[in-house]
Amino acid sequence: MRNVDPFVWFRQNSDVIFRWLGIAGMALLLFLLLRVWAMRWGGWRAARARLRRELAVTAHAFAKPVRAWLGYRRALRLLVRRLRDQATWRDAERALAAARRAAAPARPYAALVGVGTVTVLLAGRGEPEPWTVARADLPSVTPQAADARPIVVAAGTVDLAGEQQCAFLDLAVGPPVLSVTGDERASRALLQALAAQLDVRLPRPLVVVAEGVHRDHPGQPVRAAYRMARETPPRLGIAPVLVAAELPDPLPPELAAPPGDTPALRVLVRGPGRGYVRTLLTDRHGRVAVPGTPLLARCDALGRAIARVLPGIPPVLPPAPSSEAATGLGETDLFEEGEEPAQVFSAGPPRPAGAAVATAPALRPTQTAEPSPAVKRTAP
Repeated sequence: MRNVDPFVWFRQNSDVIFRWLGIAGMALLLFLLLRVWAMRWGGWRAARARLRRELAVTAHAFAKPVRAWLGYRRALRLLVRRLRDQATWRDAERALAAARRAAAPARPYAALVGVGTVTVLLAGRGEPEPWTVARADLPSVTPQAADARPIVVAAGTVDLAGEQQCAFLDLAVGPPVLSVTGDERASRALLQALAAQLDVRLPRPLVVVAEGVHRDHPGQPVRAAYRMARETPPRLGIAPVLVAAELPDPLPPELAAPPGDTPALRVLVRGPGRGYVRTLLTDRHGRVAVPGTPLLARCDALGRAIARVLPGIPPVLPPAPSSEAATGLGETDLFEEGEEPAQVFSAGPPRPAGAAVATAPALRPTQTAEPSPAVKRTAP
């Protein structure tokens, strides 16, 4: 090294020297920029905390679509599994009917069905607490309430006490007009899912679908559909239902007047309603809420789940026959010829002539047989 000329050595290693000098200069510039940035944020500690927050927000933004998709798939599997089981529907009906007696004067309007319990949400003065009962403790048959029997439709899923449960609404209570509003896409899908359930659960003459509800069902103009529904007589204590994309204009007096205990017509409409209305408010995240109540359900997977299980949804049970009517009849004929539920929104193949709509759910060993929900096509 003593005999090495420093100028010669510098020329021989100039590329390496300049490369490391450039790296050091960039590091120094970066340090000075970071120092200015940190001083603006209150020092190095505050800058590190803000950086962690920004990284967490970025990670959350990238992971949110994945979590939403996983939640959708989980809700879809739960709805298909539970709604395919007829005991889920019957337990919701039994719990709602039992709560009308047990929680009076509060009025039940929704049921949350879990693995082992049913929680009934109540409306009334003082915000009554929900009424919870074990599914094994429910009566074997639907109790006869003082007014209409429950007409339940699935509305989505709810997380309650660490468990995902099916949410059911009782359409036999409350104002005669049910308005599905909010996000356009979500409200349209929810209205179609509710209409499909009513279409398969109620006898055919009771459900009238107007135009604009579903693209595959032309329907009638809303005023003609209203007149048809208004002229349809109630069957088995159930009022006819009109499903429409909008209310008739001008509003008919029957919908503007205060509803009685048993309205002659019920209406499901998309968009804001008028008169005495119960509202289902949807948002762009696929959730539905009933304003004024604590119910907030996830409904984005409901339409696809209903399409998968529609042929197996049980019909609404009629009132239990009296002892005189049941004497000598064996299984009572529940519907007359041609009163099977319609197939407006059914995704499956049409039922063959003479086939039953649904069969009675399997009973637990401790239960007694209840009236069969199977629809018979023989005249009484």
